[in-house]
Amino acid sequence: MWTIEQTSLGRILVPPRLPPEVAVFATTVDFEGRITPLISKRIEAVVQERFGIDATLATCNQVHGASIQRAVKETAWRECDSCDALWSDHRQVALGIKVADCLPITMVDPVHSVIVNVHSGWRGAVQQITANAVDTVAAETSFDARSTFAYLGPSIRACCFETGEEVASRFDDRYVDRSRSRPHVDLIGYTTASLRERGIPAGQIFDSGHCTRCEGSIFHSYRREGKGGGRNLAIVAQ
Repeated sequence: MWTIEQTSLGRILVPPRLPPEVAVFATTVDFEGRITPLISKRIEAVVQERFGIDATLATCNQVHGASIQRAVKETAWRECDSCDALWSDHRQVALGIKVADCLPITMVDPVHSVIVNVHSGWRGAVQQITANAVDTVAAETSFDARSTFAYLGPSIRACCFETGEEVASRFDDRYVDRSRSRPHVDLIGYTTASLRERGIPAGQIFDSGHCTRCEGSIFHSYRREGKGGGRNLAIVAQ
């Protein structure tokens, strides 16, 4: 069960079974989610205060693609160029992903001190961004899927992810519900299968279960709020 906690950023959502010396959490509507140098310090302060980790934040200019970049220990917040996933094998690094219906996928291999954060909308999903991230990190480090924990944060769910047939047809039929007037895509099921195929055990995959679009959600949603809405942050640090 993921738990809601109160911090200086407002409410955050924290997953279960976090390895020692690792931080993973998602922000809520209490926090706008837009990052500046000053705001990055506020995020780093929560990582320090709640999880006891002194880390510097790295984020990325997200483009709904499938590329992944490595982040290293820096002296100040850095926004990496044009990618949708970040990984690091450095200590004192925090990786941030911005979402407002897209799925944040956080992976932690505590045995080999590797962290990964992925922004996966439907475009990234059909480009196999999750599998690409796992393969890229495994090629560069001692990352082992068998010792990895994966956390699927708040995102739009099949209940609300209505699409046109031009999108639905790009997914395996197992993850498309056509019983309603328009197709609904199960991005979480699709992503979970991708993680399993790459060797992450089912018992080490933790889904938050939160739909960002549903009425009463405590998370930002692009479909509900429009272009002027905020962003949820998915943060991992070690």
